[in-house]
Amino acid sequence: MPCSDPLASSATQYSRCGAGRPVAARAVWFSFTCLLAITLVGTGCHRAVPSTENVQVRENVPRNIDLSGFFKDTVGANSPTPPQGSRTFNLQTPGQRDSLHAESQRQREMWQAGGARDYHFLLRASCFCPGQQGWLLIEVRDGHAVRVWDRGGKPAPLTKDNNYSIDGLFDLLEQVADRDDVVAVGFEGRWHYPIYIRTDARLGLPDDWGVFEVRGFRPR
Repeated sequence: MPCSDPLASSATQYSRCGAGRPVAARAVWFSFTCLLAITLVGTGCHRAVPSTENVQVRENVPRNIDLSGFFKDTVGANSPTPPQGSRTFNLQTPGQRDSLHAESQRQREMWQAGGARDYHFLLRASCFCPGQQGWLLIEVRDGHAVRVWDRGGKPAPLTKDNNYSIDGLFDLLEQVADRDDVVAVGFEGRWHYPIYIRTDARLGLPDDWGVFEVRGFRPR
């Protein structure tokens, strides 16, 4: 062990370094070494810690980017009208609930057979309150929504209202099929994901409807 080892005891250093070295010199060296160690540890502990807010959105992405190409699919889509080919299920009618579940399951199996796990798509949610929301671009990785942007290219937080993948929309469809009075749904013809879901929890009530619209699906 070298003579300058600050962790060795005084007796050990005395025997190894010789009785001729003054005790005061060893004490000065020990104090200097400890001060240096404390300084280095303190520097390491005060590194900037990135905020966890919207980490998924901000990862390697500029604060504002040009996403106009994605949103071209929303031009003219001003009202949440049912697309051609959508079907309305009156779930108060016997057999309709089972029919909706069967159709949802059939379409989901074809969607899963397509194997898309990483993709982008556009989502717009509307309801009685707060009304129609703007289109959002959602990025999905391995089946989970990870990032969201608004139409202006600004990152948006993932919330319970937009944290959807395509599988999440199928889950939503299954839930409303179990509890609501009326559900209208339309599916895309190639990938078989829901492009339109309209729910009416209770017939006759004006403020319990919701609409989900999907456009611009792009697999990666």
